[in-house]
Amino acid sequence: MIHSSINLTDTLSLITHEMIVRTPEFRGYDINRMLVCCASNRADSRGGIYGKLVPLKFEEGSDIINFHGRLYTIPKVIYNDIEIKYLIYYYHPKFFDISAREKVNVMFHELYHISPDFNGDIRRMGKFKKAHGHSKKSFEEKYLDYAEEFYSYVKGTPYHSFLEMNSRDLQNSFKKIKCRRMKTIKPVLIEAAQKR
Repeated sequence: MIHSSINLTDTLSLITHEMIVRTPEFRGYDINRMLVCCASNRADSRGGIYGKLVPLKFEEGSDIINFHGRLYTIPKVIYNDIEIKYLIYYYHPKFFDISAREKVNVMFHELYHISPDFNGDIRRMGKFKKAHGHSKKSFEEKYLDYAEEFYSYVKGTPYHSFLEMNSRDLQNSFKKIKCRRMKTIKPVLIEAAQKR
């Protein structure tokens, strides 16, 4: 059966919301201040990048950073009249071509990068290797039990059928595939921002 359309980012946002409300570690997160987006990469591209988190604040939620004597800020993203604190990107088709279990793991990986204070900063794991700490494996071990528990739950929901679909299944199942796309937000010089 071919359905009329699907919005990938809306569906992933709904699943993300389920992850947040069902995982005690994420209870302080606000799905309304997170924006799920799709980005493109080739199915045969090298490397294993399936998703990425883009924080929209600096350390401890600061709006400004002093880098080599110059002040930078990150442009605000407003969606539905709410300031967004995090962008989460999933890469098409690579993310969609992994198994349902792996998709859940990738989604938990990106969520775990968010600061427990939900202040727009990342969860800082070490002084030098801030994102993952001393090893990526050690970072992953911190959320794998949460991901496993969520996967046991999601297998009994309609979301599992979506997670099981790869990019070809999606093409064959829907006449129109929609998703939210947004250029990565980058820091700008405050002086440059004021001249506009």
